[in-house]
Amino acid sequence: MRTAITVSLITASMFLSTAGVAHANGASSCQSEWVKFKSFFDKNGPKIAKGVCQLFAGDDAAKAQKCVDDFEKNKAKVDQIINKYNNTAGDSAWKTGPRGLGEDRWKSGTLIAQRTFAGAPVMSDTYRLELIRTGGKAKKAMRGTVCFLDENGHAAASTDFTIDKRRTSFNRTFNNVAGLTPVILLSKPLGTDGHKYKIKGASGGEPEVVKKARKRAQAGGANNSNTCNNPCPKGGKYDGANCYIGSAPGGTKAFIYHNNYYYTPLPGNRCPLPGSGFDGANCYVKPAPKGTKPFIYANNWYYKSCP
Repeated sequence: MRTAITVSLITASMFLSTAGVAHANGASSCQSEWVKFKSFFDKNGPKIAKGVCQLFAGDDAAKAQKCVDDFEKNKAKVDQIINKYNNTAGDSAWKTGPRGLGEDRWKSGTLIAQRTFAGAPVMSDTYRLELIRTGGKAKKAMRGTVCFLDENGHAAASTDFTIDKRRTSFNRTFNNVAGLTPVILLSKPLGTDGHKYKIKGASGGEPEVVKKARKRAQAGGANNSNTCNNPCPKGGKYDGANCYIGSAPGGTKAFIYHNNYYYTPLPGNRCPLPGSGFDGANCYVKPAPKGTKPFIYANNWYYKSCP
């Protein structure tokens, strides 16, 4: 049975979302997993994202800037989790707990009985999940549940799906899930034959409330622009608001790790951007200029102007 997800923002100014009625069985299953692996979710769960942009009311430039600063600070923490998840191979990690799902990268496995995947907190309004059955001899169907957990392990929303030889894929974009942690439960009756599969989760772009806050903060600082004679003193190109460093190549995802600019590699560990190189896990670009506040926007590398 499929259950539609309805998730709504508490208010238009809040970044965290809460959901409508969740599917009872899926919700209880996700909550059971959270209790079982509570330390995992406490460390890597949506508490990181909680509180972002809750104070932004629309016209206050100072609160708008605080919203942007909080978002970038928390996103940097989430990016570290994603980087860890992305660098964990296949079925080998967390054998007694959830597998880190990563971000916009396929993970492959064989389902014999049960498996739990946990993503990083969603720093976007949307989240897309794809699962494709790639083979296997299992005759019984694979059952899947997708949940989005709040900071207390409560399932704000859930939906169920079935995968078998006739229905070989699941692909859905979930809306208004900012600040929640995606958890995917997979199961089949125990047996030696399994379902081979690959799974991928990907967040969308920057949340709308953060985009609005960024515009308001930039507009609020326009009157002070004349006091900054050199808006980008440490390189980059001034775009009228911040210092543009560059763009991640198509098919990759820009991120910041330990104050360095990175992007995810293409298949075969390729790093096509001139001057970048593969560091054994991702594509290293260069360090952010010292004394600046680097951030990612629309898959581009920046730092704040007039530091």
